[in-house]
Amino acid sequence: MNIKPVSNSNRIIYLDILRGLSILFIFVANSYAFSGWYGMPDEMYTQFSGGYLNIIVKKLTVVLVDGKWYSIFSILFGIGFIMQYENAKKIGKSFPLFFSKRMLGLLLFGLIHLFFFWIGDILTLYALLGFLLILFRNMSKRKLLIWAGILLLFPIIHLLLMIGFDAFYPLSFFEPLARYLNHNNFPIAMNINEVDWFAFDHNFLNVNNWSQFFTINFGLPILRYLEILMEGRIFKVLACFLIGIWAGRMILHEGLLENKGFLKKIVLYGFLIGLPMNIVLAIAKTQAEGIWTIINYTSYAFGVVPLACAYAAGVALLMQRRHKILLLLAQVGQTAMSNYIFQTFISVIIFYGVGFGLAFQLPLWAVIVLALFIYSIQVILSTQWLKYYRFGPLEWIWRMMTYQKYIPNNKNQSNLQFKMIRLIKNKNL
Repeated sequence: MNIKPVSNSNRIIYLDILRGLSILFIFVANSYAFSGWYGMPDEMYTQFSGGYLNIIVKKLTVVLVDGKWYSIFSILFGIGFIMQYENAKKIGKSFPLFFSKRMLGLLLFGLIHLFFFWIGDILTLYALLGFLLILFRNMSKRKLLIWAGILLLFPIIHLLLMIGFDAFYPLSFFEPLARYLNHNNFPIAMNINEVDWFAFDHNFLNVNNWSQFFTINFGLPILRYLEILMEGRIFKVLACFLIGIWAGRMILHEGLLENKGFLKKIVLYGFLIGLPMNIVLAIAKTQAEGIWTIINYTSYAFGVVPLACAYAAGVALLMQRRHKILLLLAQVGQTAMSNYIFQTFISVIIFYGVGFGLAFQLPLWAVIVLALFIYSIQVILSTQWLKYYRFGPLEWIWRMMTYQKYIPNNKNQSNLQFKMIRLIKNKNL
């Protein structure tokens, strides 16, 4: 007997809705980088239409969005992991082999996305850490939370060690990148401390030749993983994976999603701890380096995950009240990877020089409105797609890579094959 994909009838709709919400707010956060606002100096914010509204939008994004929803997305990854593991145990199949093939497929999608289209890809990191996650599959719930807590503190310890030993080792990766970019006619300072990052973003986003775009983008993963190492994101993501494994077990075996009292406590304590720390985080991001860097890391460690958990618990409580508007987001959640990659493609076309070149042209509030509009189109497209197909286009390919066989995607075709198999079995009986 083979490990089978989870059928639509067995899906937990809450997870699809939460995944759909994550795709929305991750897109809102990513739109800063796509549109040129990520590295824009604060003094330029009031030069655009809306003036101080742009500053207010940025502050609210830092406090309420940045980091929180990719943390939820990471927790969902852990939940999915443990559900697949429980499925494998029931039928006595090798889970490490199955999940390794699944991660290889995800890694392929991630590497294509990262090297050819966008530096901000998260799929590659998820796939690489997914292999490591296999080691935690039998860990007790208590140990999972202990390890998650330790890992959330690791970025602070990592930073203090780099400061204490004056060994900022990730920066050593910058020189090879600078040489690569200079060699390919994209001038940049050889010393990372001398780089004007706003000018860098401006020059890259305005590249209007596809060949040059792909050539430059091919080298940028070095910068991406330099940043990941500097900020200790590996520890943060793995911590969220472990929280997800804990939450998945609680959902499957202890009725977490129906436990109103416990969910309310998560919301209460998540906001009481997370909101003040994220306000401190927003302040720290606007200050000079030095002690503010340590405050930045500390407020992130103690603020982002608690607020993310509060959001997730809050959605679970809303689901108990059967808010129908949330159901509209489930289809986006079922086709999450396809929608995530689509957001990159459409953003490149809209903002980059190889497309319409709107980077640095729109006020921040308009960028956010545009992101919300694009997402609303994704809701419609995902809903229509799933009327006729079982999986999103990329999810379908990923499943076939994982199970190494053809899996019918057209619902009519799937139903016909199911009826034929049932008819054959009945005749044999």
